[in-house]
This record gives sequence, C-alpha cells and structure tokens, in this order.
Amino acid sequence: MGKVKPIYERLEAMSKTKLDKMEYEHRQHLTRFTQAKDSKADLVQRSDDKYQKLVEKAKKELQQSVPLALGTAMQMRQVRADNLIAKSVLTLLRANQFYHRMMIVLIQDTKAGVEYHPDRVKHLIPAEFNDMFDKSILSTNLEGLLGELKSELDEATEVNQE
Repeated sequence: MGKVKPIYERLEAMSKTKLDKMEYEHRQHLTRFTQAKDSKADLVQRSDDKYQKLVEKAKKELQQSVPLALGTAMQMRQVRADNLIAKSVLTLLRANQFYHRMMIVLIQDTKAGVEYHPDRVKHLIPAEFNDMFDKSILSTNLEGLLGELKSELDEATEVNQE
C-alpha cells in the first residue's frame, strides 16, 4: 500500500470549486461543534454548581442525620460521574472544533497560494494537543462502568424477586 499524501498536498491538487465546497462543509461542521461545545460547557458549569450545592447540603444534613447525608453523598457521586463524562465529551467537541477550524485555514491558505513545507507543518500543532486528544478518547471508555452498573441492576432485580 502506498503512503498517504499529507492533507496540504491533497488540497493543492483540488480545484477551486472542490475547495470551496470542502470549506463550506467544514464551516457547517465547525458551527455545529461550536454550538455543541458551548452547550456542553454550560452543562458542565451547571453540574459544578449543583455539586457544590449538594456538598453544602450534605454538610448541613450530617449534623442532623447520617443516613440523610449519605443519600445526598450518593447524589453527589452521580453528579460527579455525569460531570466527568460531560468533560470528556467537551474535550472531544473542542478537538473536533479545532480540527474543522484548522481545515478551514488550510483550505483558505491553499486557495491563496500558500505553500506548506513538511518541516514547517510538523510545528503547526504542538504535541501536547495530540496527547490531550488521545487521553480524552481513553477516558470515554465506559465499558467497565456499564458492566458494573448491569451487575448492580441484576443483583437488585434478584433481591426484589425474592
């Protein structure tokens, strides 16, 4: 199998019409990912606020009733888990937003006649961004969590049937 050409070389080989179409499509995706990212960021902020309110509630309840405080602590655990998932999704949305913004820049540069050289392209995106994206994908692996939840549900069902 042959080596895949870098994106800037593939863009250079395209007609202006195809570049215009591709730029339009990336702008549409950028708009969608930007809106989704903004919405998810709001959700994360609301979740953080809810968690802090639950912390305060649990502190007050602890003075009155330990079981009541434990119930609130369970709510805190759920909010924290939801928040971690939302933050992982937010990272992926930001990475996609960045990708589409970068593609628009590359397409516009290609249409303007800017030539990219392999040595210069390597420095366009710092290695930290690659690591961040890789880690965010790994953090969204929910296989173990879902298995544990299924086991808990199965146990709860067995107890209720007895």
